[in-house]
Amino acid sequence: MENNRLIIIGRILGVHGIKGELKILPLTDDPGRFYELDAVTLIKGKMEEVYKITNCRLHKTNVLLFLEGISTRNDAEAMIGQDVCIPRELAVELAEDEFFIEELMGLEVFNDGVLLGKITDVMQAGGVDVYTISNGPKNYCVPARKIYFKEINVSNGRIEATIPQEILDL
Repeated sequence: MENNRLIIIGRILGVHGIKGELKILPLTDDPGRFYELDAVTLIKGKMEEVYKITNCRLHKTNVLLFLEGISTRNDAEAMIGQDVCIPRELAVELAEDEFFIEELMGLEVFNDGVLLGKITDVMQAGGVDVYTISNGPKNYCVPARKIYFKEINVSNGRIEATIPQEILDL
């Protein structure tokens, strides 16, 4: 996915039932958007394969999908852990100050001009996302709020931040 033609919208967590239904963790703000899709690309390592969606439904906080060619529990179990992707042109339009999680991964965070580390994870914890910033063995978990992250420049791979020491010490 280095060429940015696909975007991750989910991850296969497990199976549901015995007929090959996949349980997907949605990595999108609107899990209902799975209903609009005809197909998805599953990625594991460097392997990509496109599957036609034959049925979709929401179940609790997950999405359940039937994909063409996956008809048994064993078929579905072989898919666990794979990323569910769509072509970037099908991605939703974002507001000016919104970003796809994959765009944030690896960005360098400069706290008051000093390199703090790189974004290594984005946890979606309800109302406010939490960025994990790693610098060697040290990790910082900081709420993704505009008061801390002043400027996010994806094209330059850089985030300008002003994070109070009290937050970093947590």
